Amino acid sequence: MGLIAHQLENAGIPTVSVSSARDITQAVGTPRASFLDFPLGHTTGKAGDPVLSYEIIFQAVSLIERITGTVLEDLPQRWSESDSWKDDVFPEGGSGRIDNDEVVDDRLDRWDQPQYQSRSDLDASLKAHIGQDCKVCKGIDY
Repeated sequence: MGLIAHQLENAGIPTVSVSSARDITQAVGTPRASFLDFPLGHTTGKAGDPVLSYEIIFQAVSLIERITGTVLEDLPQRWSESDSWKDDVFPEGGSGRIDNDEVVDDRLDRWDQPQYQSRSDLDASLKAHIGQDCKVCKGIDY
């Protein structure tokens, strides 16, 4: 989403993002983002809690007032009273142990530059951006 936000900002459309992945948001340099230390997929709160969702959205949208620079603001909401919810996601001892079973962490290393599945994906991406011919670079006109 951060890469799309950059393109929209370049087209003069202000953006705000809500993220539960601080490292990715920082690496991309998302123009205006709020960070919540919530499980992935729950960036606007818990299902059935409209008050929490409203608070998160209201605080995130308030970042639109910041016109210049990159902003990554931590929101104060917490998923629960303790961080025990992380034990299921990030078990003690690292990603190598979950429920006494060995687990292989096969995620790729994070890079500052975009990565592609194959050389042909990279070539297609570069070709699509020659002269800013892709719809995102041009600005999407609905």
